[in-house]
Amino acid sequence: MSTINIRIVVDVVGALEADTLAGSLYMIDDNRLGGSRNQATAELATAVAPGDWIIWTLLPIECETHAAVRAIELSPDICELERKTYRDSDVSYWRGKVKQSVGNLPYGLTLELGSRTRTLNNGAHARLIDASLQRSHNA
Repeated sequence: MSTINIRIVVDVVGALEADTLAGSLYMIDDNRLGGSRNQATAELATAVAPGDWIIWTLLPIECETHAAVRAIELSPDICELERKTYRDSDVSYWRGKVKQSVGNLPYGLTLELGSRTRTLNNGAHARLIDASLQRSHNA
């Protein structure tokens, strides 16, 4: 069982100006050794195994503009999700526990950027994949 951190980096001003997330969204995780692929793209494939915890955190490039993850679309049979808030702040993150093998599973993200809401296409972007390598707790 591992904890995998996914960072969603978004150029909020660029996305609002262009009225699209294309070219303004980058996703990175810390499980390259476990088989994650497509780092620093909007098509991150995060390698996970049953029992793993995933933590999604949004990092806006422009800190003066509101940005948050509003929803993550994953079946609760596969990943049990909850929205959390860091202690003594209004900054939120999402945490999920992987309950079963995922295969190659696309998932949806809905982001709040300024006063607008943007949803990533559920078939073409971020996804969870089965971990390909044995991971040790010391790695």
